[in-house]
Amino acid sequence: MAFTPYQNDHGKYVDLGFAAGTTVVKGNAVVDNGNGYMTNASAGENVDIRYIAVESVVTTADDEKVLCVSTVGVTFLADCDAAWSVTDLHTEVDLATAGSLNPDASNDDLFYIERGVGIAETGTQVIGHFLQGPMNA
Repeated sequence: MAFTPYQNDHGKYVDLGFAAGTTVVKGNAVVDNGNGYMTNASAGENVDIRYIAVESVVTTADDEKVLCVSTVGVTFLADCDAAWSVTDLHTEVDLATAGSLNPDASNDDLFYIERGVGIAETGTQVIGHFLQGPMNA
């Protein structure tokens, strides 16, 4: 799973309506599509990530429900698109895709890296939390 709830997720699960024809992958960051339905997040959108999908679904109709977890107050194990380095720790980074972080980008500052998993320069997972209210909004 790309973004996996790590701690403090008790009571944070909710069914959200998605747009028709959306391929939702377990662990993807999801956002409002501007029409009241959820869809996959993309890199560079500079939009708060408020939910992570916790099941994989291909929606067939508008408002089809998908189980998600709120990001508010929850710590996540997150995949990165490249190995993290010591200089990435304690920084705010961007999404690379709906399911991964770019530990070397800090334009949108959507995720705070608390610590790395594994060995620096080879590990591709980190632990941290999503920020609310992007720094560069």
